[in-house]
Amino acid sequence: MDGRRGPTPPRGAVARNSPPSGPRSTIVTQTPAQLLPLVTARRAAATAAWSDLLGGGAACRIDGSLSSHEGAKLREGEAAALGILVRLLRRRPDDDVHAILDAAAAEWGTRSATGKGRDWDAYRRGGDGALQDLRAIVQ
Repeated sequence: MDGRRGPTPPRGAVARNSPPSGPRSTIVTQTPAQLLPLVTARRAAATAAWSDLLGGGAACRIDGSLSSHEGAKLREGEAAALGILVRLLRRRPDDDVHAILDAAAAEWGTRSATGKGRDWDAYRRGGDGALQDLRAIVQ
């Protein structure tokens, strides 16, 4: 337990229908190289949670409860949006991290979920939440 959140759930006990979230403390990051390890770790965690929720099935063919399905789509969106950010951080090592976060959000924003159903909505919310969470803690 870190004092800010509840106890860490055991592996496999993933929050199934809540948007992604990470630590809420502020970090001072000045370069893309300094932010890259945090983003890479968050992407790996999202991918692991997504895999756990899929239980070996394909993302486009998830069967089961709505909460499990939505949780998997949230984590898929989180991993996808953080993947965009990882690529931009590597491609633009001399840029301001805020400009890179803006570019990642703009690229992610081109993936419209409007009218595409609950899967796309959950996918989009997962990515939005991941990028917003990073924006909130990076100064």
